[in-house]
Amino acid sequence: MAPLSLAAYVTWLAIASGPVIDAIDGRMTLDARTVIGALALVAQPLLFIGRARADLHDQGAHAERWVLWQLPLALLAVWGLPRTGSTAILMILVVAQLFAVFPVRRALLLTLAMNAGLAALLISQFGPRRAVSALLAYGGFQAFAALTTSYARRAEHARDQLRTINAELLATRQLLLESARGEERLRLSRELHDVAGHKLTALKLHLRLIEREIDDGAPRAAIGDCVRLSDELLADVRGVVDALRAHDGIDLHAALRALAPNLPRPIVAFALADDARVSRLDQAQALLRVAQEALTNALRHAACTQIVIRLHAVADGIELQVEDDGRATALPVDGNGLRGMRERLDAVGGRLALALNPGGGLRLTALLPSPLPVHFPARGAVS
Repeated sequence: MAPLSLAAYVTWLAIASGPVIDAIDGRMTLDARTVIGALALVAQPLLFIGRARADLHDQGAHAERWVLWQLPLALLAVWGLPRTGSTAILMILVVAQLFAVFPVRRALLLTLAMNAGLAALLISQFGPRRAVSALLAYGGFQAFAALTTSYARRAEHARDQLRTINAELLATRQLLLESARGEERLRLSRELHDVAGHKLTALKLHLRLIEREIDDGAPRAAIGDCVRLSDELLADVRGVVDALRAHDGIDLHAALRALAPNLPRPIVAFALADDARVSRLDQAQALLRVAQEALTNALRHAACTQIVIRLHAVADGIELQVEDDGRATALPVDGNGLRGMRERLDAVGGRLALALNPGGGLRLTALLPSPLPVHFPARGAVS
């Protein structure tokens, strides 16, 4: 909501210009009350910046505290600078931020409490009649600011949901495509191994028998050429089968890369080994969902500048790591997200581990201990 933040700074400048002009023209008396009001007014943009930085790093609790401090300071500014009626406009800016960081019910209660204090100040300064008129005007603007911020917040939430769903759909599509390609490679390798290899071996054996029964030199030479060609063809078939089997399993590279959000910050980097493949679709889905949940958590809570997703083969299986350079100093408490990841991995025989990085940040490791099978049964043997 950068445009709304910019509007807040411009509005504050307009509000602050009133006391400055009054001081220059000599219409403001510098006493303890006006000094307190001026200091409260000056503190407001600093609190705006603090709240904006907390929003940037997705630190909800810090953002709430920055906004809560603005409530008493805004009232102090109205109390300390009574000649400048525009200081009450600060309440509109505060209300907009309340509805940006708090749930609607809590933001509404805080707004009512703040307006009760404003009503008391206006009544003491201008009397009940003018106070009611001013409160109605300020209340209308506050309602407009609250609605605008609420709609902007819902739009951001909907955008984030659409981005997550789109990334999930793209990753799932890539996973299904790779699964289909893997099944086709497996089918072709089995056909070559079982059909062509078996028949070539039988042909070779028959040629050997014929070669033994022929005494004439010319036919024996021709049979020898046939045996040699069958050996070469059999070697070629074995090479093709080996090449196809080298790509057995499901390649997660494209599916994992599809999860990366189109955001300038944080940077999502990948370190994916070519030999890191899983043998079953349910294992691939489990790793993909774990990576998606870990990436979402890092984007929301880690306040990091970089997230690295690693996938590589280890001695006892396939290992997926999602690591950030955030500010985590303690392991997170298991919530629905972590429990869901553990359940997915448990269902396919895997396990989940969490650790803190020495320089700060969290490292999540998912291990599938079942290695990719490199042999499968065949109907005929190739010799």
